[in-house]
Amino acid sequence: MPISSAQAAQAVIDATPAACIAINNFTRQTFSVRGGRVGSGMGTLLEGLWGYYVNAALANAPGGPVPCEIAWLSDHEFNDFAVVGRDLAWDSSTRAGELLRVEAKSMNAGADESKAHFDELLQNLGPHDLTVILVWGWEAVGAMRVCPVIIDHFVGFVRPIAVLRDGLHLARGGTFVDRTTCPDQALIDSACQVASCRHHGEPLNAKGKRERLSGPATCRVSASVSHAANFGGMVRMIKTDSAAARSTFRRLRRADPEAHRFISFIHRNFPREELNQYMLPEWRKLAQAVDVATHGSAEELAIAIRQADPDYRELLRDHFD
Repeated sequence: MPISSAQAAQAVIDATPAACIAINNFTRQTFSVRGGRVGSGMGTLLEGLWGYYVNAALANAPGGPVPCEIAWLSDHEFNDFAVVGRDLAWDSSTRAGELLRVEAKSMNAGADESKAHFDELLQNLGPHDLTVILVWGWEAVGAMRVCPVIIDHFVGFVRPIAVLRDGLHLARGGTFVDRTTCPDQALIDSACQVASCRHHGEPLNAKGKRERLSGPATCRVSASVSHAANFGGMVRMIKTDSAAARSTFRRLRRADPEAHRFISFIHRNFPREELNQYMLPEWRKLAQAVDVATHGSAEELAIAIRQADPDYRELLRDHFD
């Protein structure tokens, strides 16, 4: 029986927790090593194992095999995986046989700044496309040895995250290229015309410089620097540095449950980001709401609030403008 894109997406979401448990069991048995540097390449390995173990979960579902499977995309493009109909012909160039696509990201919990980057344009994302984010770290296994394990994961629809990212980009003074006013249209013999503008939707920063290599050629950062590359960092993209940006952040967080779930995931794993997002008077107000002492620093209040009410992020979403 055929499966819809929505059903396939939900099947992948449902299979991911078991896949993460299986990955950790495998790495504990197999990848016991001495040392454990951040830039080890293990994150990429975990992403590939996610695809393998999700396939195992789909094939061995309690009610029988789910009629879809994870397929690896071989070309250098945004997505890592496609979800395709099981045992059906698939053509990645035309997307025949595809139900949706998945981008996998890994984030080392011990890194000063996560390298996970999500800069695909909103217009290129399908309504059921997913992202999976694996937060991982090194776990001690026996004397003087460690192995990589998944600490936390997020899997969900990617478009709400892109909407959040783009709204905050605009709040920081950035813009997006419109095909009717693309800067490259002024170039002599340019192929970038209104009807076929290849830069439509590309992000430009507050200085009008391109954030992606594929942005307008006339918007290079400098003669020696092609593009800024600050657009879409999974952690960086939800930072705010002004009252207007904070207001936009909170409005977008309330607007979509998936955006709220993504923000909560990032803040759960990188609590310093959450601490910096809200002002001291707001932490005091929240402390009062969960019935803990309202004196102390923002960090002390946040620690007390987290201990008192595991669901405090619902209050952060609903009660601050």
